[in-house]
Amino acid sequence: MWTMTKNKITDFCDQIMMRLHLNTRSILKWYAIVLFVAPLLFWGLLEFRVVIAKISLLDMLRNQPTIAISVIVAITDFILGYYCWLEKDKLISCTKDLKIFWICQCFCQLLVGNLVCLMLSLFGLRALRSLDTTTTKVAYLYFKVVIIISTVLYALCILLLGLIGLKGLRG
Repeated sequence: MWTMTKNKITDFCDQIMMRLHLNTRSILKWYAIVLFVAPLLFWGLLEFRVVIAKISLLDMLRNQPTIAISVIVAITDFILGYYCWLEKDKLISCTKDLKIFWICQCFCQLLVGNLVCLMLSLFGLRALRSLDTTTTKVAYLYFKVVIIISTVLYALCILLLGLIGLKGLRG
């Protein structure tokens, strides 16, 4: 049963990737674009809300801690998107570390609810199987640091949101 469902899902993902002409390089490019543009749009929405509510941004962040946590997620997304855009050639050169990156991003983007990036990271994992495995090199330290820092920040944001939710349940 599980094997049949898994095969249907992977076939569906393969068909989408084939129709959209997605490969590892293009998936990483789109992932970086989404991570770079979405926080800018979120910032525009925050500015719009500040103007409409006629309060300062600092007051909004103090009064609504979920927005403050969303700002942390947006900043992390922006930095990660910018990094992926600048270093996409180096990131693709190490398939082992790119696989770790995609796995961490699948987990983190699922936790923060970024479904577009979750799908792109799943496509990225799927596309790695067709990538030439002879191009593996040892990734440089910055890549590993970016993976660790972004994962820790996403996990911290989810923990903070959970604490806010528990506080809300208690009253």
